Amino acid sequence: MKKKLVIVGTAPSSLHLAPYNDPDYEIWGLNGVYSYIDYANITNITRWFEIHSLEAHKKVYQDDSFFKGIEIPLVMQEVFTEYPTSVKYPLDEILSRFSRKYFTNTISYMIALAIYEGYTDIIIFGVDMATNSEYQSQRPSCEYFIGYAEGLGIKVHIPDESDLLKTPFLYGFENEKRDYMRAKLLAKKSEYERKKAEFKQQLDQATAALNTYDGALQDVEYILGVWL
Repeated sequence: MKKKLVIVGTAPSSLHLAPYNDPDYEIWGLNGVYSYIDYANITNITRWFEIHSLEAHKKVYQDDSFFKGIEIPLVMQEVFTEYPTSVKYPLDEILSRFSRKYFTNTISYMIALAIYEGYTDIIIFGVDMATNSEYQSQRPSCEYFIGYAEGLGIKVHIPDESDLLKTPFLYGFENEKRDYMRAKLLAKKSEYERKKAEFKQQLDQATAALNTYDGALQDVEYILGVWL
């Protein structure tokens, strides 16, 4: 029977909650997560993923000593001799297994591989993909494969701290809650804009005064230096 699989990302909201060093859980990490955790003292990380192109990888990780020295399988686009433990991500097999080629992020590839390999439990920590961020366009793909896994009967756990699979209100059934939340946020926005304008005015006045005294100080220093 497969161990429970934990996928760990970099989002600080839940990264610390992962079951590090718990033998009942197998952990997969990715990309630069190693800089957020005590990797050297964690015993249940079994695979690492870095499936960007080699060119993109080298641009991001100018110091890639971690990837060259890692002792567990390093899942990449291909096997690269400069990374001794690198293994090829089984892209052809995954694309044949899933009818929709809907992969916009590494987490989606990881979930798909977990489904393909028959894991019965998938737990995701450190992955938010909050809207209005660079991950906004990537989030739907991740949630698609989470739903795919649950449709197969795989248990998927998303911590409360994560933004994945979350909505502040039920569409159509909680319009009053939506309207209340919107009104409250608009009121806060108006208050913050007013406060910002007040502080900006104070800042402009302080800057003008600072410039005045800076000019006066320069005049005094000039007189002291030239005449006295």
